[in-house]
Amino acid sequence: MNHEGYKDPTADKAVHRYNQMPYRMRRALTDLQDIASPFGFDIITIKDRQTGRKYRIEEKTDQ
Repeated sequence: MNHEGYKDPTADKAVHRYNQMPYRMRRALTDLQDIASPFGFDIITIKDRQTGRKYRIEEKTDQ
């Protein structure tokens, strides 16, 4: 939404893409989770060395 309270689809799309984890990181994260899971560990945060951005993985609730 913009400052006047109206929906701004262009800005919403840009923010969504900015917050989205890059494909190469998602692929690496899947491999890391597959390795860590049998040992009882969860991967919570991952950092991109090239950009310095940190991504926090949301925990899934099994209900």
